[in-house]
Amino acid sequence: MKTEKLTPELLTEVANRLVDPFEVDFMGVLTSNDPLLSERGANLEVYRDLKRDAKVFAALQKRIGALVCRPWAVDPVRAGDTASALALTAILKRFNFDQLCRDLMDAVLMGFSVSEIVWIQQEHLIFPARLLKRRQRRFTYAQEKPDNPPELRLLTREAMLRGIPLPDKKFIVHRMNPEDDNPYGMGLGLQLFWPVFFKRKGLVAWAKLCDRFGTPTVWGQYPRDAGPKERRTLADGLKAFSSDGYIMTPEGALIELIESHVGGNITTQEALIQAMDDYIAEVLLGQEPKSESGGALAAASKERAAVRLDLVQADSDLLSETLNRTLIAWICEFNGLGPCTVYRQIKEEEDKKAESETDVNVASMGFELSEEAVRAKYGEGWSRSEDRGQRTEDSQNAGAERPVTSDFAEPSDAKSDPAQVAIDDAIAALPDADFEAAMAGIVEPLLAAIEATDSFEDALAAAQAALPDVNTGRLQSLLARAMFGAELYGRIAPEGDHA
Repeated sequence: MKTEKLTPELLTEVANRLVDPFEVDFMGVLTSNDPLLSERGANLEVYRDLKRDAKVFAALQKRIGALVCRPWAVDPVRAGDTASALALTAILKRFNFDQLCRDLMDAVLMGFSVSEIVWIQQEHLIFPARLLKRRQRRFTYAQEKPDNPPELRLLTREAMLRGIPLPDKKFIVHRMNPEDDNPYGMGLGLQLFWPVFFKRKGLVAWAKLCDRFGTPTVWGQYPRDAGPKERRTLADGLKAFSSDGYIMTPEGALIELIESHVGGNITTQEALIQAMDDYIAEVLLGQEPKSESGGALAAASKERAAVRLDLVQADSDLLSETLNRTLIAWICEFNGLGPCTVYRQIKEEEDKKAESETDVNVASMGFELSEEAVRAKYGEGWSRSEDRGQRTEDSQNAGAERPVTSDFAEPSDAKSDPAQVAIDDAIAALPDADFEAAMAGIVEPLLAAIEATDSFEDALAAAQAALPDVNTGRLQSLLARAMFGAELYGRIAPEGDHA
């Protein structure tokens, strides 16, 4: 197959950052295009300070913890290369791989994160001995040639502007939302800054309000002719009585408190703080405010769980792409392994209660789970009870020996009633062939639909779908005759026998 030759324009970047007229690059050093950081001198510590807010910290722990707690697995790039996958799995277990993932997820808030690798060679293997998280403020990016990607450089005391170049296969950089190929990324700190700012202002105002309306102010008076010594004595007493503040005036001085018409039960600050907490949770977890109740609350909770699962899946995919391109590729190269990839197994937690109820419903139709299927669904440790089969057989035999009569709830003396005996004989005389034919019209379509399925869930769905097609006419006729007999006995029996 003949291929076309690519033009030079297709092999290079045309709209690179160096030709951007809106970028202000000095000596090739790139700046972040984050508008908030641009207003505050490109100081990333502004975003790190957001972690001091309890709501931000808790939401970050939920989002990052939901990712780190998931099991990870290794797959070979080449089909059948299980030896390389097993060797890489053993190497990853030699160091704290989950802690590395947690450190790199700091990019969610900051925009990008950096971890340094200290390698070690041991037992003919090369793997990380230590993985050190580094502060973002210690790094910068520089780009001198349009065809080269931005280069991560380390700021030192001797090179505070451009920094020094870094060795290869030494630093891992994870970025989030790199808008316009911004190497610094764009974290969620941009969206969280103002809600945290207003929340802190509301907390300060709320604390002052509680102090003003919640505790009284101590007021002391001293004689007009009191000297400095007497005034200091009174001041010391007032200080000992109140640690928040006091008022001291000459005797006869008038002090009035001008109260606010709204009183001391103001909830404006509390509503502001709650609104900002909801905003923070929605930014970090995709969680909308809980304003619903009842069924709407349950539906909203289910939707929040689905959205959170989607966020975890997206974070996992982005992080896996970074690790596979850097750390995993370097380990495979150093140890002569075939290329492999690592990924997190993200899936919704199974509802064991709903599954067990489904199994009970399917078992009532005559099916039975094997021991292997039980262990696969509910974990190891399950085994079939030895006497279960004998109990099932005994119950079936007991049911077969017990005749079906029409005196289910009748008193014992009703059996000697001539009218009841006549009705029982009439019902017993119903042809068994008619009853069996009616039951066959119900059971046979169900069994035919169930046998065509491969799983218990499909069998239950097929049974429900087959019910509208069942011919129940003959069975309805037999039930109507039985109900007629019961009603007839109720009319002719002596009063009091059927009370």
